[in-house]
Amino acid sequence: MGVQANAQTDRNVLAAITPLNNKQGHWWHDRGLRTLNILLFVPLMSEYVQGYDASLINNVQQLKVWQNEFHHPHGSLLGILSASYWVGNVLGVFFIAFLSDRFGRRLAMFVGSSICILGTALCTGSVNVGMFITGRLLLGIGGVVVGAVGPVLMAELAYPNHRATATAMSNTQYSTGSIVAAWITFGTFRMSNTWAWRIPSIFQALPSIFQAIGVLFLPESPRWLISQGKEEKALDILAHYHANGDRQDPVVQYEFREICETIELEIAARQTRWSELWRTKGSRWRSFIMIWCGICKQWSGNGLVSYYLHSMLDSAGVTSTFHQTLITATSGMFSLACSVSFAFLPGRVGRRPLMLWSMGLMWLVFTLITITTGVFVETKSTSASYASVAFIYLYSGVHNLGWTGAMMVYVVEILPYTLRAKGIALFWLLTGAAGAFNTYINPLGLDRFAWKFYFFYVVWIVVQFVVVWIFFIETKGPSLEGVALLFDGKDAKVGKINAVAGGMTEKGEVELIEDVDARAIGALEGKA
Repeated sequence: MGVQANAQTDRNVLAAITPLNNKQGHWWHDRGLRTLNILLFVPLMSEYVQGYDASLINNVQQLKVWQNEFHHPHGSLLGILSASYWVGNVLGVFFIAFLSDRFGRRLAMFVGSSICILGTALCTGSVNVGMFITGRLLLGIGGVVVGAVGPVLMAELAYPNHRATATAMSNTQYSTGSIVAAWITFGTFRMSNTWAWRIPSIFQALPSIFQAIGVLFLPESPRWLISQGKEEKALDILAHYHANGDRQDPVVQYEFREICETIELEIAARQTRWSELWRTKGSRWRSFIMIWCGICKQWSGNGLVSYYLHSMLDSAGVTSTFHQTLITATSGMFSLACSVSFAFLPGRVGRRPLMLWSMGLMWLVFTLITITTGVFVETKSTSASYASVAFIYLYSGVHNLGWTGAMMVYVVEILPYTLRAKGIALFWLLTGAAGAFNTYINPLGLDRFAWKFYFFYVVWIVVQFVVVWIFFIETKGPSLEGVALLFDGKDAKVGKINAVAGGMTEKGEVELIEDVDARAIGALEGKA
């Protein structure tokens, strides 16, 4: 009877969402949602710092003034300069849960942004390599805190049928940061003094300043407030932004009930030991996916394109500072357009197909980059040089197809509540470690093997594809609880069924609700 009652309540919730697609128009016609979605631009900028950093360190290598200032770093020293940001990421991982769980998502973002501002100040004022590395370490620490907490806050504040797209969109601002850094450097490369690289460094603080101020206007996560015993304040926030102040709105009441019913699981998560990540077959499966996603995120050739495009363009015969900075800026714009466009695909196409197609196309494009660069080196063919540049542009697009939005959605939804905090921490830890190793090894490989170093990635992307094909399952369709059953089977520990996505049979099996109003399903899958 309880299951039937919940199912009926859920149908009421779906019906309550439906009118937003009718005469009232789209979400921007709703005052509360309009205000909320504008405010969500604050956490949306969380990946901006990382993208700016990758583009900046690549662009300053193209500036003779920077090269002279730091005595033409190459090989190991250049690797350390680039990897220091990712080392900071590894260190910052240990602050994520402490800050966001104890002091709230907003304060965690404020602290992370403040650390980024301090790191930017050190980098901008650097007079030696040690100072520059220290600044990048701080940028890495603050950047990973903001980068991890921002998407979580977006998901916890977003309207129910906006959450999948919001989560996918949270990873697109990497390209925005890359574009801004590239164009600023393009505008300053003609300067003959150190301001040629100091001005781009200064602008790295802008998103952090925006977020540090923006969090003052952003509401706190209702989930965190309820975990702290502040139920009334959480309900007020949900009502204000999701129902224009109506505390009795069915959708608001459903969300409030859902959050309250998962608090016990959240408390259990804090008591869960790290060993739980490996205790059961399902947990080991998830942990392996977290590790593999962290590696794939960094070791798919994107480290070369992001941090050492200068060296790749040199190998392809493009040596002019003007052309290199212009290519970096315009390729970033192409990458942003692709990442934003592809952010709407996970909810429609699925997660696994996008990741597989992305890796298959990455292998093809990187193989073509290797071939055309090799042909240019041997023959000095202008056509081969142009083709290399074209495929470098294309690489960013195919990488974004599966490893920007789809991957981020996947790593969040395969983790049950009891493992989510530690699982995400494991993912970011591996991402940072893989990034540090990758950015340190790449210049050594380029120094030793030049363009032939690309062959490593041609082979490695195939290995990544095979592993994803074998071990990654599709998660589109089932609720979060249904996904838990896919991994754990009868041993799955689920607190409740996400009523919006599905129901529970008397046998305890997850089934999709198929007889609800078709208009409501359309509203739930995403309002235009």
